[in-house]
Amino acid sequence: MAAENRLSADQLAALVPGDSVVIETSGDFRRPKLSSGIVVRIEGSRLVVLTRSPRGVSYVTQFGRCEGVSVGGGRRAELVNGEMVAPEIPRDRREQMRVDAAYRAWARNRGDLSKLRDLQFAISGVLESSLAARD
Repeated sequence: MAAENRLSADQLAALVPGDSVVIETSGDFRRPKLSSGIVVRIEGSRLVVLTRSPRGVSYVTQFGRCEGVSVGGGRRAELVNGEMVAPEIPRDRREQMRVDAAYRAWARNRGDLSKLRDLQFAISGVLESSLAARD
């Protein structure tokens, strides 16, 4: 984690609920990963930040207001300067997610023919695009 891009104490003190922040998370031996979050509330000496995974799962993390480092958890994370660009999901991954969602919707009620048609349509779309890519 680089000290030169950390938020200063003044910047951390100026954060209010609704502000967007960039979070740098370090893995064990990996390159640090950037993600974006939104300050949802301030609890005494802590900032509570909401982040979302690429699949839309919400995570809440607390950061100290003095240093901007995460409180608790297994990985070190800190608030940094920078702009976060939403990561682009590859086309084949988007198609796979669409098929997975259609399958789960159909699996909840296997008698629903409209859900089965949606699943069939999603699968046929993936097959057509993969065959077109081969040619």
